[in-house]
Amino acid sequence: MGDLTLDDFNNLDNADLLNAIRDFSSNTYQDRIPFADKADISDTIANLLNYRPSMNEFLGNLVNVIGSQIYVEANAFTNPLAKFKRAALMYGDTIEEIMNGLLEAHRYNPQAEYLEEEIFGTEKPETQANYHKINRKDYYKLTIKPNELRKAFTQEFGLSQFITGLMSIPQKSDQWDEFLLTASLFKEWHKYGGYFNINVPDISAQSSDSADSKYTLRRLRETADTLPFLSRRYNPAHLPMSAAKNELELIITPEANAAMDVEALAGAFNIDRAQFDVRRTVIPSEYIGIDGFQAMLTTDKFFVIADSVTESRTAENPVGLHTNWFLHRQGVVSASRFAPAVLLTSAEPSTEIITIQTPVVDVLTPTFRDAGGETVTDLERGFTYQVVSEAITSPTGGDNNAVRLELVGAQSTRTRIWQSGMLAVAIDELADELTINLIAVDDESIIKTATVDVVGEYAQLWPNAQVLTDTDDDDILEITPVAPTPDEDKHIVFIPTVGHLQYKNNGTNVKGGNTVDYSTVTAVITAVAKTGYELKPGETATWTYVHP
Repeated sequence: MGDLTLDDFNNLDNADLLNAIRDFSSNTYQDRIPFADKADISDTIANLLNYRPSMNEFLGNLVNVIGSQIYVEANAFTNPLAKFKRAALMYGDTIEEIMNGLLEAHRYNPQAEYLEEEIFGTEKPETQANYHKINRKDYYKLTIKPNELRKAFTQEFGLSQFITGLMSIPQKSDQWDEFLLTASLFKEWHKYGGYFNINVPDISAQSSDSADSKYTLRRLRETADTLPFLSRRYNPAHLPMSAAKNELELIITPEANAAMDVEALAGAFNIDRAQFDVRRTVIPSEYIGIDGFQAMLTTDKFFVIADSVTESRTAENPVGLHTNWFLHRQGVVSASRFAPAVLLTSAEPSTEIITIQTPVVDVLTPTFRDAGGETVTDLERGFTYQVVSEAITSPTGGDNNAVRLELVGAQSTRTRIWQSGMLAVAIDELADELTINLIAVDDESIIKTATVDVVGEYAQLWPNAQVLTDTDDDDILEITPVAPTPDEDKHIVFIPTVGHLQYKNNGTNVKGGNTVDYSTVTAVITAVAKTGYELKPGETATWTYVHP
């Protein structure tokens, strides 16, 4: 016996139905209850009614096996949102949703020295997870009285009519409650701000005209054309998501549906009218419960609905001489934060669209990492580092991190910085410190400045190699000072840059490359060897410039 339709089932007379149930029953039942002959089934019915264990098995199979295969009577309610249900939840009590974002693009530079972290380090995409737990646990109780069953045997097709009417009651109740629970998701989503709002006229009102409908259709069409492109705007998780046109579902009220031209609606989705009926679900506004609701554009992924338990049981009441039948329905009724949810509403303003390229208003103070990924506070000559920082946008969380890196203070042409954040400090770098400016490309303003000391051994490279000597054999390399260059007309003196040498003016440090003004105060310039070095014996290390 295959799956039955309602028409097939209604064509079964009592004998056919008794024999069908007999095929599903145990050997004991088949030994006790004879095959029903259409000409005379009185013996079969008598054996069934007089032997209680067989009657109990008959009732169980009648409802659980036969009744579960047929459709309910023609006027029974069917949940219009049931088409969005997922496969049954076979194990556990939770449906897990995981969604990943995008990876950040990095600019490739063939001249850069890529560090260990860049090559072997990890970079994970933005990831979010939702967990939908079982939140529906209902059962429906139906009492089957023996007198009603006896009456069913008195008519040729009485059993099929009896079971059809019997099964419609719990199924109709179950379908209605499932619809109400699913429809309540629309209001709950609105309560927690899960929609992207688009303001349209109230086309549900009797006073609306064709211009209102055309405007609403225009907004619907532009949204349907936009959703196939990645955007964070239209889902409450704000992950970059897209939805192809053939995935879109339109939830619409009867009034709004009547005001819109069906051909035009189908055209907005690039499908014919027959296909559009599959993608459109009409729900009365009273069950949606959102003021100003005209329509909602989403996908079938919005609904997270799955049964975990669909089971029926029977129990005999020996006192009341009747049988109780129980239909159990358990499962998940929820919605996904990852699916697009666009609300066409006449009661609320449109959601403000935040430009993807949000302006940078600040940037975290940069840090410096060496090749091993360790954060350092000094930069050593001859090594490469990664400048690490993070832009802060307004509003926060914007995609734009357009900050340009600028290197200031380098004396060697080999000391360079790349926009990828790579910083190479040359072995012949004379500067004692380097400055990194972080500049917003929006307006070229300097947002943050970081200055870091330069340390380590210095080596003068070709063609002007500086050879350090140790003439007194004390194992300390000697530095030969270079005299400052005065400009007597302007009364200033230019301070040279010499590796491992610090110049001072009246005891105060002066950076190489700067000038000292002695027009009002006499300048006494001295050269002092840095730690680990000494002045070459016999070399001049002090110069005096008297003010006029």
